[in-house]
Amino acid sequence: MKLATMHPTAERELGEITDYYAAIAAELADAFVGCFESYKARIVENPLQFSIRRGAVRRANLAPQFGEYYLPFMIQKNRVVILAVAHARRRPHYWRDRIGEAKKLA
Repeated sequence: MKLATMHPTAERELGEITDYYAAIAAELADAFVGCFESYKARIVENPLQFSIRRGAVRRANLAPQFGEYYLPFMIQKNRVVILAVAHARRRPHYWRDRIGEAKKLA
């Protein structure tokens, strides 16, 4: 599988979440980024290991320390497109309007 592409808003979300954790402790922000990067690599390596949740969208739940976050993604033209860095309890499906846009990003 080719490298992952992130929806521009997902990149912004990653930055906002990292800033939030950095305000608490730099180590926590580093741990979140490390967890995100680890899951991103796993998604690219084997995207089919993650379950389909809606249509062509798959979901990777982050590790227990950051388990409230998940990465919804699609496979488009042999490329992974990460739609969001989403919080499971805050408007959990707000990113669905990005699906159409993601098809153009691949």
